[in-house]
Amino acid sequence: MKRPVMYAFVSLVLMSNSLFAQIAPSNGYYPKGGPDEMVPEVSLIQLIANPAIYDNKRIRIIGFLDLQFEGNAIYLHREDFYHAISKNALWIALPKDITRQQIKLINDHYVICTGRFKADDHGHMGMFSGEMADITRLELWGPNLGPPPPPPKPKVK
Repeated sequence: MKRPVMYAFVSLVLMSNSLFAQIAPSNGYYPKGGPDEMVPEVSLIQLIANPAIYDNKRIRIIGFLDLQFEGNAIYLHREDFYHAISKNALWIALPKDITRQQIKLINDHYVICTGRFKADDHGHMGMFSGEMADITRLELWGPNLGPPPPPPKPKVK
């Protein structure tokens, strides 16, 4: 008699978890949740201009995220990514437990990122202006309605 009760309990827990996931969709990677207000918000401009001030400190930044082979980075602007201005970006050391679904959701969107800034690490081939490591939050920021718009077309003279 105990096994049917146990099976019913396990089934109920599994159904409630899947139902909760449908009701409260994820906005990206934030496994611990809750406020991260004790972490200062810093602009990418401040980081790039004064990296020593923030070196090895936990911070929160907002920028355009692009995740690709040898190019995981958060850029000051979407246009910086499209025009390959990697000095206006930080390398992103993705958390090991981030899922493919979370990556697909946040890739090529503006995101909020909380992690440890490393001024002396510059990502693949030293192309970036620093690195965000030990990331605990990587979520969509702003409206993010649908796919990002295409880059502006160059003006022909």
